[in-house]
Amino acid sequence: MNKPRITVLMPVYNGEMYLHAAIDSILKQTFQNFEFLIVDDGSKDRSIDLILSYNDSRISLLQNEQNRGTAHALNQGIANAKGDYIIRMDCDDISLPDRIEHLVKFMDSHHDIGIAGSAMRLIKNGKLKNTRFQLKSDEELKITLLFNTCFFHPTVIMRSSIVKDHPYPDNFIYAQDYNFWTQIAIHTKFANIDKILLYFREHPAQISHKKAVLQKSNARLIRKFYLQSIVDDFNDEELEIHHQIAETHTGLDLEKTKVWLEHLIDINRQKQVFSPEVFLKEMSRKWWHCCKKNTQYGKEILDIYRSSYLHLHYRPEKFKYLKFYSRNLVRHRKKKSD
Repeated sequence: MNKPRITVLMPVYNGEMYLHAAIDSILKQTFQNFEFLIVDDGSKDRSIDLILSYNDSRISLLQNEQNRGTAHALNQGIANAKGDYIIRMDCDDISLPDRIEHLVKFMDSHHDIGIAGSAMRLIKNGKLKNTRFQLKSDEELKITLLFNTCFFHPTVIMRSSIVKDHPYPDNFIYAQDYNFWTQIAIHTKFANIDKILLYFREHPAQISHKKAVLQKSNARLIRKFYLQSIVDDFNDEELEIHHQIAETHTGLDLEKTKVWLEHLIDINRQKQVFSPEVFLKEMSRKWWHCCKKNTQYGKEILDIYRSSYLHLHYRPEKFKYLKFYSRNLVRHRKKKSD
């Protein structure tokens, strides 16, 4: 086989339930010049037998005798990848037939981008559900990292030259993608494609379900470290407010939330870490989502939302704003009648 342009990298651990569908979705891609590197990370089920049942020269299998974790498996794959680009795949997801073709065309025409992702649609209980999008530009995505991950991990394509030099950190194993993006952000530019290229399967066996508490605590540590790249000093109360914003809590103290977001804007304006205009818009977006989520304030939420200048710098979709407005009027009237 000639040198492939693409390495599709898929870690597997006890993935037999959905493995056939995942593998088939890659082998049926419209773009064919790829190697399919599968790293079995110590599976105890029939995963290896299922992989070996395929007679396709593009498939290469690396086997670990013991489970070493996703970050280790990904780094194994990165070290062995032959392609110019590495495309992530999970063993329970489905790639749309033109996924690789779209990702390669995008990267070939955007030489400054080192990592790009796409939109995805959820599969839950065997049915297609809602679509999820991320922001698109490099600055928007790196501002997003102040709160949460900026990519849907299994959607990404990465330049091999960059990730071979900067592989996945092996700490914070239950939030390895968020950790990875914050570490590699200084080395390359990011982007997202506003197109659905993958179906993401939600099920109870996922790490996000099984290790939710550890994942949350790891994410809080990563978030704190990244926050320090813009804010030199913050107290425990401010950090907790920041975490609650990131975790989309209900029951937020919106007055303290407003003060904190406006404080972040002032600091960024002084330090110029990010474009002040882009940063203002993204903090205003956060303010909108915090108010929309915390409707327990009743009709007063509208006054609270408008009490910050932030409401002038992000315009939610008209339908969503009207829904937010009318829902709070209804709640207020119900409260009065009670």
